[in-house]
Amino acid sequence: MDPSREDAIHHERSVKIICVGAGASGICLAYKLQRSFKNFSLTVYEKNPEVSGTWYENRYPGCACDVPAHNYTYSFEPKSDWSSVYAGSTEIRQYFQTFVAKHNLSKYIRTSHQVEGCQWKEDRGVWQITVTDLETGRHVHDWCHILVHATGYLNKLQWPKISGWDNFKGTKLHSADYDDKVSLEGKNILLIGAGSSAVQILLAIQPIVNKVKIFIRSPTWVLPGISDATGEYSQEQIAQYVAYPEKVQLLRQENEQRMNSIFTMYLRDTVLQHQVRDLLESMLDNALPDEEMKKRLIPNFSVGCKRVVPSGHIYLKTLKESNVEVIYSGVESITDSGCLGEDGSSHDGDIIICATGFDVSYIPRYPVLGRNDRNWQDEWTSEIMGYMGVGVSEFPNMFTMLGPYTPVTNGPTLICIEAQADYICQMIDRYQTEPIQSFTLKRDVCAEFKAHVASVMEKTVWTDNCRNSHNNHSVGSRTPTTWPGSALHYLEAMREIRFDDWDFKYTGNRFSWLGTGVSQAEWDPTADLAYYIRQQDNMPLASRWRRNMAIAKSGTMTPRVLHRQPKLAMPKGNGVISGDSEHHEKSNEAQS
Repeated sequence: MDPSREDAIHHERSVKIICVGAGASGICLAYKLQRSFKNFSLTVYEKNPEVSGTWYENRYPGCACDVPAHNYTYSFEPKSDWSSVYAGSTEIRQYFQTFVAKHNLSKYIRTSHQVEGCQWKEDRGVWQITVTDLETGRHVHDWCHILVHATGYLNKLQWPKISGWDNFKGTKLHSADYDDKVSLEGKNILLIGAGSSAVQILLAIQPIVNKVKIFIRSPTWVLPGISDATGEYSQEQIAQYVAYPEKVQLLRQENEQRMNSIFTMYLRDTVLQHQVRDLLESMLDNALPDEEMKKRLIPNFSVGCKRVVPSGHIYLKTLKESNVEVIYSGVESITDSGCLGEDGSSHDGDIIICATGFDVSYIPRYPVLGRNDRNWQDEWTSEIMGYMGVGVSEFPNMFTMLGPYTPVTNGPTLICIEAQADYICQMIDRYQTEPIQSFTLKRDVCAEFKAHVASVMEKTVWTDNCRNSHNNHSVGSRTPTTWPGSALHYLEAMREIRFDDWDFKYTGNRFSWLGTGVSQAEWDPTADLAYYIRQQDNMPLASRWRRNMAIAKSGTMTPRVLHRQPKLAMPKGNGVISGDSEHHEKSNEAQS
């Protein structure tokens, strides 16, 4: 009897996948699965009525991305007709919606469906999922072989931990759940926070409100002049980009190369860290009008310890407007008419806007019960045991996207999302073509990984004396949960899976994937059965070094001076911003 198709080597069994979240990560995973797999089913549950995740939820005044718009796209899906250099949340949301429509991904996505809980069933090797249809209130029970949590890390808003919220008789708003139907015109606003969101809100509302008081508990570094380039493109410029895609490609490459050349700024005592700090300190010293503002607004921690605000001179100018008052204090409590500052001062307002960010503890909103009913929520309350942004210690057949140790501040984020989707797809491919029941990250591996991260972080600015999201807005309470390296470093680390970090369990004989001796090529009537006969060696390279150099297009660019930014070392005013003559001599030697 002739063998059946199922007897061929690497036969693809059916695999059922559930993804939680239809933001940039979940959408990317859906695209990658559709592009490469055939015998699979996928359901993406999204709690919001539309896709795009954080860009659906964040719609506060002035909300925009601080990455140039042409680079805030998937690497393979450029957009030529961005309206401005730095796009607002509405346009970014439209980009992801258009992507879903173009690639027909909506068939996988169930919007207004909120996951309530997940439980692993060891005997069957599957996850059981409970979901609520938010439109009907009906409970949906589903299951999958592989579960992906693509809920992101900017999706759980954080109100300040201060007393008296129920006392306030005015309107309370939060940047992460903003009600854009509330009119601010002519109102007195109390704005709590001084990070990127607060700055964007301040710049947007200052021209229309009667008065705004902004509470700055601690300073942050701001970039000079970035906001000068945030204006809209002219119709002629957009037409040029649409007509000549190669111009967009060149712009994207130049922007990306620049972003990927500054990682050493995030390491302590490097030339770039000193250069950037000198530059920003000089800019703030010249821009701030009095010693009190200089004392309050020039940070004493390293540049990059918390996210740098790209608003420059316009932000500093706005702080000096007549209807803006800066309160150098946190908020102690809320009163019926406003709030009390930590310095004892009292402030009245019609509307309180909290731009206080998110809970970035990475603890899921819903219970996830793994083996022996261990709850992921409880596990990470005491200790985060994540793995390279994609894994959770000892929870079978489960992944995260944008989990802890993803490069979310030190390089382009979307390409890292793509790397995570590729990693997950590689694991799904192995699961689908071998008799695997479960794969689980080993606890000792995650412990070693975390120890390595902790040792590297001591050399970075993220462990300096500042509150940042990677420490869940606290100082020194945990190892920072960003990636301990550059974005390019992360891409290289994620490119090839370390399968020995995982524990695999099989059903039956683990070698049953060999089938009865027939290849996949022999089951394809259009395949070349002599495909290995060729005139030159074009097979994959055998060493990581050669593979990485080929991927990075080594030898195609003009040699650059490593870990230096010539513009930062150029004379400014009466002297050199940073880098002494020795640095310049070394740079010249390297250039030659």
